[in-house]
Amino acid sequence: MNREYTGERFLPEECRGEIAAEHYQRYQFAKQFVKGKIILDAACGEGYGSSLLAEEAEEVIGFDIDKEAVENANRKYGNQKLSYLNGSVEYLPFENQSFDVVVSFETIEHVGEEIQRKFLEEICRVLKPEGTLIMSTPNKAVYTDLVEGENPFHIKEFYVKEFREFLGGRFAHMEFYCQYPNLGYFITREGESFNIYNKKGKTQEESRYVIAVCSDVPQKYEVNTAGLTIFEDQMYYELNRYAHEKEQQILKMKAEVEAFEQQLEDSIQQQKEYIAKLEDDLRLLKEPYKALLLHWRHPIKYLREKIKGK
Repeated sequence: MNREYTGERFLPEECRGEIAAEHYQRYQFAKQFVKGKIILDAACGEGYGSSLLAEEAEEVIGFDIDKEAVENANRKYGNQKLSYLNGSVEYLPFENQSFDVVVSFETIEHVGEEIQRKFLEEICRVLKPEGTLIMSTPNKAVYTDLVEGENPFHIKEFYVKEFREFLGGRFAHMEFYCQYPNLGYFITREGESFNIYNKKGKTQEESRYVIAVCSDVPQKYEVNTAGLTIFEDQMYYELNRYAHEKEQQILKMKAEVEAFEQQLEDSIQQQKEYIAKLEDDLRLLKEPYKALLLHWRHPIKYLREKIKGK
């Protein structure tokens, strides 16, 4: 069954360009933490990301509130070590300490604060003592505030500091990664240089998305961030399209300014012509009174001029 694409859930058949690169990149990042482990992909959507994790994990359970999405995922990707269940993140129907890793990408901002707290409590409950949480969320300062935008699917977004405090209340060890577009799509540690052209990476506060890796015990992972970099042809198409669109807007604004300037010049010229006409009318009105004014002020001079006039 084909589902209507809203732009919020990732559908491999429907999504291209930026949204596809970002989703794929996050799951490639998470794959580096899951080899031989039991994984919960909380709010797995259409299940494509869970199937990527299953390439390395021992077992993956995808979990989502959308019943139809879960049915589609089981039909498309389900196998002996990959299955999908339906339910809400405020209650995870699993035994305590069931999972080595819980993955939750772009989920926490879709629920209110009360469910956010319940979700985090449930994650901590189902994680093994040495388990790891990998969670991402948009950075509100960049994703929303910077572009003066609004995502109707998001209920409670986080600033970086809020996200750190939210997770820090439950986990002793946290490492944060930055995800952002910049001539390509990148996931880096804060300030990490791009190996390909030695350009310094962004800070968490400058990144569009923040990915947290959390645990209660120190963990050692070899994370290859350079290998996650994606250069997507369609991104350049989108950039060119955007640049062309802005160019057309600028040309339109320039034409409007030039038209306004011409209109202003025409108006000024009309005002000058009108003032000149008023001055002529005033001169004509003054003419009959010149003689009387002279007579009144200088009667002798007036009489002399009258005699000369004869």
